Parts: sequence; C-alpha cells; structure tokens
Amino acid sequence: MKARLSKTIFGALNMRTSRFYWKQADTGNSQQLLLFLHQLHKANPNKKLMIVLDNGPIHKSKKVQKFVQKNDWVHLLFLPAYSPEYNPIERFWQWLKQRVYGCKSFSTMEELLQKIRKLVWHFHEGRTVSTINFNYDAYADLL
Repeated sequence: MKARLSKTIFGALNMRTSRFYWKQADTGNSQQLLLFLHQLHKANPNKKLMIVLDNGPIHKSKKVQKFVQKNDWVHLLFLPAYSPEYNPIERFWQWLKQRVYGCKSFSTMEELLQKIRKLVWHFHEGRTVSTINFNYDAYADLL
C-alpha cells in the first residue's frame, strides 16, 4: 500500500490586481503561515496588507496574534464562522481544484505541484478559458 502524501498550500488573492500568491509547505501550522505573511510583505513592500481569513486554529494562534501586534503592515480580517462564500480565495481554490484534479490522479507530488504552477501561470497571464466568477473591483472597494 502506498503512503499517502500531502502538502499544504497557503494562498492569497490581491483584490486590486487579481494576482495570486502561494506557498507550498509540508505542514499547515502557524509558523508556516508567518513565513507566508513575510513572503506577501516582501512581494508588496511599503504596503499595508489586509488578509481575509476563516477562523482556522492556525490563523488565530497566539503566535500569529503576537506577530500581527508587532507588525503594523498586516491586518487580519476574520470572517464569520461558516461563511466561506465571503472569502474570495475560496472561489479561487474551487476553480483551481476543478482544473487540477478534474478526473485525473497524479503519480507524484511533483507532478501535482507542476500542474498547479502551470494553472497559476495561465491565470496570471489571462490565458484561462473561463474566469473566476467574482467581482474583484467591488470587493476591493469595500476594503
């Protein structure tokens, strides 16, 4: 029997530019989330970041809370419980999963990650057949 492999993908969608940022990690924990926040800050220097999150335990950990208190460039906005429809990244995840998995299985983790990289590249280049059905401008204006 093959061992089941898993990876965690952290993602953020810039509502002004529709740019998707992501980080692959072996585990989903608060330390990896903090590394991802640093990655976002490095990609968007001199900007304040508002990150929309669900109420997952790693998002609300003491380590993350302490980090946010020390860094004024990041603000976390927590959605009400059980309301993923308010988080734009959820539509992106749904779109990505439909195109990555469809009816396909992957032989290796690298093959899966390569497919994700390719789809993200096509998304950024505007080469996707269909767009994610979300009004980015209206949402960005709310923030």
